[in-house]
Amino acid sequence: MKTTTLFSAIVLLFITASCSIDGVEGPPGPPGRDGLNGKDGEEAYVFEYRADFLAPDYSALFEFPNSFAMRESDVALVYLLWEILDDGTEIWRPLPMTLFTADGTLQYSFDHSIFDVSVFLDGDFPLGFVGPDLTDNWLVRVVVVPGLFGSSNSRYVPPVNYEDYAEVQEYYKLSPTGMASPGYQKIKP
Repeated sequence: MKTTTLFSAIVLLFITASCSIDGVEGPPGPPGRDGLNGKDGEEAYVFEYRADFLAPDYSALFEFPNSFAMRESDVALVYLLWEILDDGTEIWRPLPMTLFTADGTLQYSFDHSIFDVSVFLDGDFPLGFVGPDLTDNWLVRVVVVPGLFGSSNSRYVPPVNYEDYAEVQEYYKLSPTGMASPGYQKIKP
C-alpha cells in the first residue's frame, strides 16, 4: 500500500510539474521615471593616406593633423583597401593581416601613439623579395575611436566587431567616402 501511494504521489508530482497554467495578464504597471539626458557621444575620426612600403624599413609613418588631438584612451584601427569589386564596392582588410607567399609569411601590421600611426611590413624572409603589388600604392584608412578608460572591474563588451570595416563604418555612421563625417580628413603624403 505504501509503495502504491508513493508511486502515485511521484506520478502526480511529474504530471503537475510538466503542466503549466497561464493566468490572465494583469494591468500594466506605472511608467518608469525618465532618465537623465546624457551627452551626445563623440564620433570616430577617419583619416585616409596613400602609402608605399619601400626599402630599407618597409614602413610608412602617418602623423595626425595639428587640428586633431587624440587622447590616451582613444584607439586607432587601421585598414588597407584590398580590392574594389566591379560594382565599386570597396573591400577593406583590418591590420594586422598575414599573407602566406611563395617566399614565406608576410605580415602588414601597425602601431600608434597619440601623434601618429606607423604601418609596416614584417616577414620571415628578406623583404626585398616582396614585389611592388604588395608594397606600392596602398590606400590606408585610420579610424580613431574615442574612448574613456574604464574601471578595473568594468565588463564592457564592444558593440561592434572592429575587425570588420563595414561594421565599424555602420556603427559609427561613417559615410562610404567619409566625406559626410565631420571628423574625416583625406590626407595625401
